[in-house]
Amino acid sequence: MTRSRGLYDLVLTDSVARSLDAIAPDLPDVRDLTDEELADRLVDALGRQLRGILDHLDGSGDDRASTQLALVNALLARLRTDRREADEIIDPISSPPRALRSIRGPGESAPLAPETGLAVPWLFTAGRGSPSLLNEIRREAAACDQIDILVSFITVSGVRKLLDVLRSATASNAAGESRTRIRVLTTTYTGATEIEALDELAGLNGCEVKVSLDGRRTRLHAKAWIFHRRSGFGSAYVGSANLSGAALMGGLEWTMKFTERGQEALFERAKAHFDTLWLDDEFTRYAPGDSENRAAVIEALRREIGERVDGPLPFFDIQPKPYQRDMLEQLAREREYGRTRNLLVAATGTGKTVVAALDYRDTCAKLGHRPRLLFVAHRAQILRQALRTYREVLRDHSFGELLTGGLTPARHDYLFASIDSLTSRNLVDRLGDDLQALAHLGLPH
Repeated sequence: MTRSRGLYDLVLTDSVARSLDAIAPDLPDVRDLTDEELADRLVDALGRQLRGILDHLDGSGDDRASTQLALVNALLARLRTDRREADEIIDPISSPPRALRSIRGPGESAPLAPETGLAVPWLFTAGRGSPSLLNEIRREAAACDQIDILVSFITVSGVRKLLDVLRSATASNAAGESRTRIRVLTTTYTGATEIEALDELAGLNGCEVKVSLDGRRTRLHAKAWIFHRRSGFGSAYVGSANLSGAALMGGLEWTMKFTERGQEALFERAKAHFDTLWLDDEFTRYAPGDSENRAAVIEALRREIGERVDGPLPFFDIQPKPYQRDMLEQLAREREYGRTRNLLVAATGTGKTVVAALDYRDTCAKLGHRPRLLFVAHRAQILRQALRTYREVLRDHSFGELLTGGLTPARHDYLFASIDSLTSRNLVDRLGDDLQALAHLGLPH
């Protein structure tokens, strides 16, 4: 077989090795398999070949199934004779070949399994012929021990598509305990979350809801549903669908399903990351019965959509995350060596603006006053978000002025300016070196 040029990650077989010998003058790049990956890679290579062999066996119906089963069990029996301890490892497949679907208590009806099963991955595209994401989530939720939900926003329309099955899943048993535990993480980002939807979820037995109240800092774009089962057949759905009616009912969303049984390492990684976020102080427990807690969420949502509220909004206590604290320490260390012009590079959504504001606050504390500040960005939306962040960090609603579009600042001490406005108004030429020397440049993108 001729091999095309390009990237590969292919375990060498005799035929592959022979094909590489014939590709001169092209140069193959071959590496040794590590001890950590060897077992998984060999199992994958064996499975691919065994699948091809089984597909090409003669016969049909029960005869073909018997032939396939006999071949697999003969292979297992051969392995048993080759290893003294094989009886503890090798488990022949029973005849006829069948699959366990569920175990239920007396009087209980068998739960409906997802159409896509519990062992293989699947990509939901809302295309014709694709199973419904909503129906699959409903089936998953109806028969699991715990549900973890991570979404940017939650709407009433989305919750009501699932409310009946979630109520059933969380109903109390004879001991007053919820059969299924639910944990929900969401944010106030863009103000899209609806407070009534949070009320519905938080009112469920055994359901905990946590919300990030600062949408500018926690720009959560991940969407994930993780269904835990003590049977070892959990499922995870990761993609672009929030908990909204439009997303669940066939919007142009892509969602990837992977399983604990088939993709165990990926499933465990998703579980671990959710647990990390659940313990993050950035997310506050939502308690609808606590009037102050509910009011804080409502105010945060209004803040995101730009609604005015009576009186100044309370300040958030913004503390740096561990990686942001490391950035601040590195900046301080560079300045100790006299290097005062530093470039901070980080991925979108990691809080560069927060770091800049915290760094400015630290500088103010060291100097004993607020030095003049120039924050430059290319869009007015970024400037407004940055100005709000600085005001939160400094706990000063009057700090800073905008220079963008038709806005003209009364002073130029703490300026948040667009690149176009800075250039068109010739501020550097008008204010001279003084502006340049005291400028603090903030470029969040």
